[in-house]
Amino acid sequence: MTTPQQLRREAIRMTAHAETGHIPSNLSAIEIVHTLFMRVLKLDPERPDWPDRDRFIPSKGHCAAAIYLAMAAAGLFDRKRLDAFNVDGGEVPAILARYGLPGLEADSGPLGRGISIGIGVALAAKHDNRDYRTYVLVGDGECQEGQIWEAAMLAPTLKLDNLVVIVDDNRLQGSFVTNEVIESKLDEQFAAFGWQVHRVDGHSVEELEEALRAPQDRPKVVLATTVKGKGVAMMEHEPDWHYRRLTFSELVVSLRGLR
Repeated sequence: MTTPQQLRREAIRMTAHAETGHIPSNLSAIEIVHTLFMRVLKLDPERPDWPDRDRFIPSKGHCAAAIYLAMAAAGLFDRKRLDAFNVDGGEVPAILARYGLPGLEADSGPLGRGISIGIGVALAAKHDNRDYRTYVLVGDGECQEGQIWEAAMLAPTLKLDNLVVIVDDNRLQGSFVTNEVIESKLDEQFAAFGWQVHRVDGHSVEELEEALRAPQDRPKVVLATTVKGKGVAMMEHEPDWHYRRLTFSELVVSLRGLR
């Protein structure tokens, strides 16, 4: 089975080869997407449109490389198709979108829409009497979008016990510290709206899996404490790296020092 560290190494290489940024955003989410696609999501690689599959909504589109790699590791498509990552006109854009790869449930361009989409998908499961679950990945900076909280207010009212939101809480957004833009206390805020709240180490596959599988009688949010740029010393906790691209020498240093 592919390990999180293997995914992290591939994500660094893939983004560097494509000469694109958002590398730290991918690295913080590695264990989250690994746990989802390799341990939790109910999927059938032979039938990516299987009606009873679990749904994954990638609201945090800046970690597209990590998500694509996890999907390929789960067998949803051939890893070689990712060689076209960030190629103009290709099916694998750097901000995750449905351009041809099987298994993608939603585009992720405009931030803040993911939970709203997830609510619609979870409602559809209830309406159709199906037992699939809907998982939505959002970023902590993204949680400053008003639409996030409109959706957060609605989901408990609808009693969506088949909806799970995961927040990649790396405490950085773009080039800034998240709480210096808008101070927030996500644990308290989601709890106040009636969500079941779990706080976990976002780099512990075991903690993530336990929280994701925990029984629920209402919408559940898993707040995953992560490190932006995890594994690459020069990127960790450094907001300036959000838009930067790796030079060849930096790529070599990153891969050699990967922790």
